[in-house]
Amino acid sequence: MSMELQSLGTNRSNGDGADHVSASEQVQNGSTPAEQNPLLSPYPENNGDTIIQVSEDVSTERRKRKKKVVREVERLTTALNAKVFWKCSVWMTILFLLFFIAAVIFISIVLCSVFRKDPDDTFDRSSYQIPRDFNGSFRLTNQVSAEELLTSSNQSQVLASQLQKKLYGLYSDSPALGRYFSNAEIYDIRNGSTEAVFGLSFLLPRADQERLRSFTLSRQLVYNVLRQALYDQDTNPPGALYIEPGSLQMN
Repeated sequence: MSMELQSLGTNRSNGDGADHVSASEQVQNGSTPAEQNPLLSPYPENNGDTIIQVSEDVSTERRKRKKKVVREVERLTTALNAKVFWKCSVWMTILFLLFFIAAVIFISIVLCSVFRKDPDDTFDRSSYQIPRDFNGSFRLTNQVSAEELLTSSNQSQVLASQLQKKLYGLYSDSPALGRYFSNAEIYDIRNGSTEAVFGLSFLLPRADQERLRSFTLSRQLVYNVLRQALYDQDTNPPGALYIEPGSLQMN
């Protein structure tokens, strides 16, 4: 048993000695254990080669992609410049088709706007025979006084004609009431504030006249159309014909 222990001790000492001598020899030879054993080095020698290899692979891949893009562009250019017939190439044909489609769309829109008929514009005027009348009054500003109107019938007639044209144009151009409007009259111009009394005439068709009386040609709607027009009237020049919106009355 003592012989086995001695043998083991001898072997261990021999092994340690060998390791020690090996390390000493490495130091004497000018190299470190890390340099002799790559596993002991924190930066293996092949790390630099690996990085260089990856960089070269990336550059190669980029060059391949660039060449592929160039080939695709050249192929597309060749295809577009190919002759379809005579001297017309593919790109010329495509451009011509785009212009042709745009021209067709534009012409279609123009023709539809010119020849399109609005159902509200196609009606039989002769069927509008049921009368509906409204009377009212309003005051004028910047006009001649009542005495001048009494002494000058011509001045009164001119003013009445102007007011009548104003009312006629307003209602005949109304989108809601224009088709039913018949006439406008100025009955009288009186009082010191130059008050005008007017009348409005409308014609209704025989069919659906009850609904028109209740909604489209109701007193409220006819009144509001005139009232809004009076608020929108132009006051320039200062001497222009001006009707006070707040003075409007209608029944």
